[in-house]
Amino acid sequence: MAEESAVEVTYCAGWDPGSRKPVGVMGVDGARKRDSAGEPYAVLLTANARPRGLLQIDWGRHYLGLFLFDEHGRRDRAYDYRELEPGLLDLRQYEQWRYASADEPEFPERGWHFTLTTRPDGDTADVQLDHGGLFQTSHDMPERHRTLRRAAFGDWTAYADGGMLGFGRRAGGAGDVALVPARLKEDEGHREAATPLWRAPSGMRPRYLEALFTPGSRFSDTEFGVAIVTEPQSAGVLRVPTGAVIAADPGTLSSRDEPYTAMVPVGDHPVLIAGMRWESEGWNETTAAVLRILDKPTASWELAVRPGQDTRLLGDDEFYGFGVDSGMGAFLDASGRDALAAAYEHRQQSDSPDDDTATEVGDPATGTNLIAYPSGRGDGSYPVWIGRTAAGEVTCLVADMLVLHDVKSLPPTAPDTTAFLTPTPTGSGGRPEPKPTDPEATAGFLAAVAASIAGKKEQVGRR
Repeated sequence: MAEESAVEVTYCAGWDPGSRKPVGVMGVDGARKRDSAGEPYAVLLTANARPRGLLQIDWGRHYLGLFLFDEHGRRDRAYDYRELEPGLLDLRQYEQWRYASADEPEFPERGWHFTLTTRPDGDTADVQLDHGGLFQTSHDMPERHRTLRRAAFGDWTAYADGGMLGFGRRAGGAGDVALVPARLKEDEGHREAATPLWRAPSGMRPRYLEALFTPGSRFSDTEFGVAIVTEPQSAGVLRVPTGAVIAADPGTLSSRDEPYTAMVPVGDHPVLIAGMRWESEGWNETTAAVLRILDKPTASWELAVRPGQDTRLLGDDEFYGFGVDSGMGAFLDASGRDALAAAYEHRQQSDSPDDDTATEVGDPATGTNLIAYPSGRGDGSYPVWIGRTAAGEVTCLVADMLVLHDVKSLPPTAPDTTAFLTPTPTGSGGRPEPKPTDPEATAGFLAAVAASIAGKKEQVGRR
């Protein structure tokens, strides 16, 4: 029978992989306050002077991350959990790395890297192994391994028990673990690194939306030079009889294109197309399209979502967008979707399509219309941002072509002072009561999946 093993607990702001030390060490009371307030902090678990586990916690962003270390102090397994229902953590992603040598740096760009991505409502997970080429497939994912109970503050072995931390098993279970306070001195004022060492994964945030429709705004791009925003062009007036708006590719419009959950006031609303020109290139691009709802200042933005889309599941710079395969996007009311799809197809067959201009197509039977616009640089996926007043009224919907998303603003471009909101969806209440297993059983299951996928990839490579 294994003896009880002591694991030291250090509360801190984060982990520095370069020095392999915690940063911003704080006392238990400071960490507890951050936990209660939904502010980020980290918990380092060490034993025998070696890091064993690292928890990164940000309940304000519904996030718990767990890293496990190898014998050389490198993180080699990562668990990304999201709290989608109170007290229940859903595994969004699991990652595993294998290092070729004892001195190989952490997370090498070219190395053995396994990723498993789950869906809360799915029985399978998407898996991929990147090692000498990318191998992708799917694998069964039982619900007991997709969920984990949120534990009380301080109960850290509920997320990483003795077996996961590298202690031997005893008959019938993992070795016992005793959590004890670390002897590290608390940093005065809880000093942290000038640049945060970590942040909870979060979806893409909008940039420059107001500036895209402000003539004279300027931006600098490393490849194409200076971009100058031109006068927005009117594309017509969209008739919205139900308030349920769809953004989609008009050439592939179908029942799969559902309206956004945010409703807008019924009525006729203008659509404007934003454009810009490259100062040294001599050519223009479409950067966005806006459906104007209210002539009031926009105080905040949020990502437009459809039923079943949960922004809490998004990773860094991810977004839910509408897909484009024909080089065009469109706004329309949901009540005219089927009729307008047929009308647009008929228009494309009877006319010579011009992908450089906006197009309006109407359906007399439903009284609805569709306004199509060029989708920036062509096919892809594009987010729609909802603007709101300080009182929460919808001011506009902006289809962002992301052409200027990663550029640098130049004078006289006005800085963006609007807030970005991420509303938390409410649970449907229809989800069966899950029965999570213990964390070590899940760890064993995931390791077995990684080994199985590695074996399959090797078999495919030998064919």
